[in-house]
Amino acid sequence: MGFQLWISPNTGIRRKGTTFKELQGIFVVNITTKFIYEPIYCCRLDDVAIDVRKTLEDRDFDVIGVINENEDVFGYALREELEDYEVSKFTHKIELENIVSDSTPIIQLLNILSVKSYSFVVESNKIVGIVTRADINKPIVRIYIFGIISLFELHLNFWINEYHKHESWKDKITENRFNETNELFSKRKGNNEELTLLECLQFCDKRDILKNTNDFIGQFNFSKKAFERLLKDTEKIRNELAHSQNSIIANLDWDRFVTTVSNIESFLHYSEEEVEEKVRLLNKN
Repeated sequence: MGFQLWISPNTGIRRKGTTFKELQGIFVVNITTKFIYEPIYCCRLDDVAIDVRKTLEDRDFDVIGVINENEDVFGYALREELEDYEVSKFTHKIELENIVSDSTPIIQLLNILSVKSYSFVVESNKIVGIVTRADINKPIVRIYIFGIISLFELHLNFWINEYHKHESWKDKITENRFNETNELFSKRKGNNEELTLLECLQFCDKRDILKNTNDFIGQFNFSKKAFERLLKDTEKIRNELAHSQNSIIANLDWDRFVTTVSNIESFLHYSEEEVEEKVRLLNKN
């Protein structure tokens, strides 16, 4: 596919909407915690704790906010701790480190939720909601993650083409995998003159090609094991997204999920710098 997606073959100018910075900018500037947090359900200090626990069980909530006489949330209680007595006996103070602004970008929120599985959300200096790891499954977050994974795969295609001119990557996969790819290519080709054999490779094939391309591994400072792990974990997330599963982190623990997303972002940052450098050299010549 070469530069065609990123660079106009006629002008040599980078096409709009093709950079990771543009994709990320949308989510940093416009898509924030405001769009995914839930209003916090609350009780009072003198409420009967066991009754509150029953309500939380009915609603399938794990945390409840505790309000003062001014109706302001100042503390919280955990469903698993509520027994007899009043809620005051089980109330925890909301610490600063467990608070996020409603303007916190989704990208930053992923890392914040690595420390604790939920955070309280502040809007106009008042605690108004709660955001949990489960909220990462909401459509707006899925769109961003699907976007960076799609861009990631396009960059993988680019580097396969760069290091394996004229489809010389064929010897990097098994004969059986190549035959399956060729069969898929024949089925999909139809009237699509621009479709390439590379675009019919499975994610695992691209992983095996680049994992065994030493110049690529060296350029991006990967070990073969680390690169393979990144692509396997990325594929798990992509499959959950593609099949519209209820949870996109069902097959990865939270820390590994966040690390995978972060590593994809880091790869894209560096890969785009390398692409831009190639563009500069191309225009210079």
